[in-house]
Amino acid sequence: MNRMPNNKKNSKHRHGDSGPSATRFVVLLFFILLVSVCATMYFSQNTMFARITASEDLLAEEEAAASQENEDAKALKNKVGSDSYIEAMARDELGMVKTGETIFETETN
Repeated sequence: MNRMPNNKKNSKHRHGDSGPSATRFVVLLFFILLVSVCATMYFSQNTMFARITASEDLLAEEEAAASQENEDAKALKNKVGSDSYIEAMARDELGMVKTGETIFETETN
């Protein structure tokens, strides 16, 4: 009978005793690190998204104000060349009157 010594099995167990628990520890550490990185990225992206949304709202308000200002400028441009606007400016700003008109000034207290 040829018997082989059990030295190989014993030596595997000696070296392998720390193997399974060390492997589990490394895998657990890897998953904890992975979850941490994913959570950090998630919160970072949420913060960035909130900042972009606030910026978008501000830009929308500025666009609405600029659009209203543009409409007012177009209306004034159309009004400026008219005879009624020129007459109103001459009366209000320059104090001019038509021929034969008399101006009565009233005192206000």
